[in-house]
Amino acid sequence: MMIKQIFPARACDIHGKTKTNKCMQCNVRLIAFCGILDDSDIHQLERISKDRIISRNKTVFMQGEQTSNFYNIKRGSLKIYKLSSDGRKQIVGFLFPGDFVGMSPEENYSYNAETLEETTLCTFSRMVLENFFVQHPHVERKILNIVNHELSVAQDQIFLLGKYTAKERLLQFFLNLSKQRNKLGWVDNPLRLSMSRSDIANYLGLTIETISRAISELKTERLIRMIGTQNIFLQDKDAIHKLLISEKI
Repeated sequence: MMIKQIFPARACDIHGKTKTNKCMQCNVRLIAFCGILDDSDIHQLERISKDRIISRNKTVFMQGEQTSNFYNIKRGSLKIYKLSSDGRKQIVGFLFPGDFVGMSPEENYSYNAETLEETTLCTFSRMVLENFFVQHPHVERKILNIVNHELSVAQDQIFLLGKYTAKERLLQFFLNLSKQRNKLGWVDNPLRLSMSRSDIANYLGLTIETISRAISELKTERLIRMIGTQNIFLQDKDAIHKLLISEKI
């Protein structure tokens, strides 16, 4: 796995000593689990974290490996997936800046994590971070809330696969990505797709051919428009919302 470590930026205090400030300058601090910490606690967290850049299509950790580290995404994106006993892959989610990854109720990772693009991860030793939780239980509670949210998203995914048509699954997926980008303070339309059509098809329980056909139909219906090969513009969000709501009734 190609990983290179980033050394945090340093500044001098009034006594001439150097201090790190990467956490204070982090673009996702306010939406990540560390956003509830005050400045003094942030400096403690900074001392136990390391930034790493991992190149595209590289494994961060594998299902079944001992849980040694936890990660917070600062830049880029990941896909998480499970492997069945016969080797089949099922993508269970896509993660973006601000998302926390690696926590498991067991001593081993319960899924695989792989980068979709060059990604910067804030990395914590599991043992060290758990000791930090002892001193800051409210931080652990927030992370547990994040994990519970992920379970809720997974349950929604099951509903989506059973209830919606292929086009509707794809539209809901696009809306979810738009919502995620809005949470980050980014432009939420058009959407840049860091994942491949193959990954989208796997996640939505469809074939690549069905995804391509659904995109063509949605373009014909003027609900979406392609900008290049990786960007989707949602032309009528209100119409999309109404379509999806009508299917739930």
